[in-house]
Amino acid sequence: MVEISYNIKSLEWNKNLPSYKKCISNSVNQIFKIIKFSSNNEISISFLLTSNSEIKLLNQKYRNKNKPTNVLSFPMNEKIENKNYLGDVVIACEKIIDESYEQNIKKYKYLSKMTIHGVLHLLGYKHDTDRQFNKMNSIEKNILEEMYK
Repeated sequence: MVEISYNIKSLEWNKNLPSYKKCISNSVNQIFKIIKFSSNNEISISFLLTSNSEIKLLNQKYRNKNKPTNVLSFPMNEKIENKNYLGDVVIACEKIIDESYEQNIKKYKYLSKMTIHGVLHLLGYKHDTDRQFNKMNSIEKNILEEMYK
């Protein structure tokens, strides 16, 4: 079972993506169904749902990039009591809305895509090389295809 916690730091989420919890939880559950991640403990992931301005500050602080981004992941992967804390995923509402529009993807599908991307980073997937990118991209596509058949 996956425990998901939410910290909402922007009112834009309830206004523009009111079904965000359902979308994120479905995405997370689909990830673990498809990649068959095994853990003897309950898995816990935290989501910080925020604004462009706040994610820009985090992106500057942790990645030295002075611009907003769509998603950031902060892997933890710690076992505390009977839980495996994978880490935190930060998503900016405005970036999700803007990029979904720019890419002509429905906003909830794009939120699923970014959720999957962020959680895969928590699980150790990277896209620093072409090989890593292709592997991660293939997994993202497979999960999205299963979700949006």
